[in-house]
Amino acid sequence: MKTKHNKNYIKFAILAISSVLMTSMIASAILADISMSYPSADPSLIQMIMTLPSLMGMIFAISAGPLSGKIAKKIIVLVGLFSAFTGGMLSYLFGSLSIYVLLLSSALIGVGQGINSTMSMALIADYFVGDESSSLMGLQSAFVNGGSMVIIFISSLLARLGWKSSYLIFLIFIPIIVIVMKYLPNDPPIQQQESSGEKGKLNGTVYFTAVVTFVFATLMFSFATNVAMFVVNNGLGDATTAGLANTLMSAAGTVAGVIYGSIKKRLKDTIIPTAILLAGVGLLLINIVGSIASVFIAGALIGFGLSLLMPTAMFIASSAVTPAMSANAISLINGASNIGMFVSPFILNPIVNNFGGGESFKFLLCGTALIILSIVAFVGRSKFNTSVDAK
Repeated sequence: MKTKHNKNYIKFAILAISSVLMTSMIASAILADISMSYPSADPSLIQMIMTLPSLMGMIFAISAGPLSGKIAKKIIVLVGLFSAFTGGMLSYLFGSLSIYVLLLSSALIGVGQGINSTMSMALIADYFVGDESSSLMGLQSAFVNGGSMVIIFISSLLARLGWKSSYLIFLIFIPIIVIVMKYLPNDPPIQQQESSGEKGKLNGTVYFTAVVTFVFATLMFSFATNVAMFVVNNGLGDATTAGLANTLMSAAGTVAGVIYGSIKKRLKDTIIPTAILLAGVGLLLINIVGSIASVFIAGALIGFGLSLLMPTAMFIASSAVTPAMSANAISLINGASNIGMFVSPFILNPIVNNFGGGESFKFLLCGTALIILSIVAFVGRSKFNTSVDAK
């Protein structure tokens, strides 16, 4: 553990990195305009502008952890920031030349997003311990959500100048790169100790937490992928209304991150089961009530639960291993979440279609499954030592 550095500077750098982790989301508001600029392009290529960052992010979120055992984390972070910045500027400067330029841009943005979603948490595990570590992980989640809302808002204003202008938001990476270069220590990779025992490898605690995270992400993401269709198909509003539900999800996540430390002290080892339960209740509420108010409440409950679960899962996983293995453990949790969200429609749609159900039935199915998962997480917390006081 490194205590010789100014921890406030390190916190500042970590939170700065976290605030730009969701810049890929700006594409959601301009896909229609891009489609009009490339009328002959296959619609699947247009959609890949949104999905490529997730795919690349998933790959690099998992690989960043093992890589940090060989290369200093500061170098890896800077590679991620430069990758995302280059991708954004590529779209702004040359995006009108070819759809494939936009796809390359999206891939580079995804690389940066994946690398630094893991590295931001790994850096917290390196330099902070106990309540300070877990509280900062919660605050990191708040900055991810809050940064996402600010970035999407500013980029939507820039889009009035033309869809390419949205990518000017990536200029924000310049001061963040400067902050990281100045304030983040360039410490060498942490070396594994020979006599590290069970903590010297990924163990049952890490794997159990990863499985719970994967299942949670798979079920929870049904909201994001189906809420717009549910709202429109049931005459509750339009795409803008559905967008408000997603905004409430981010806003609730921001609040949860800010007050995470105090919530953790009250809920202790039940924080993950509680987070899962909140999401499950939210989805069931949509199925039972079916009003636009229930959709908004569900979005808030899911966002709140997600921002409680992710920092807790990463804290538990990093606490269950040696400092040299903490980045690998965080990579696994991050990867489990990303993979769960990526495969969610491929797993859930065939099941729901087999029963002839629609979005409401999908929310019923996922809400019920989440409540069962909450019970599993509650029972498993002692068997797999998922204690928030592990460090």
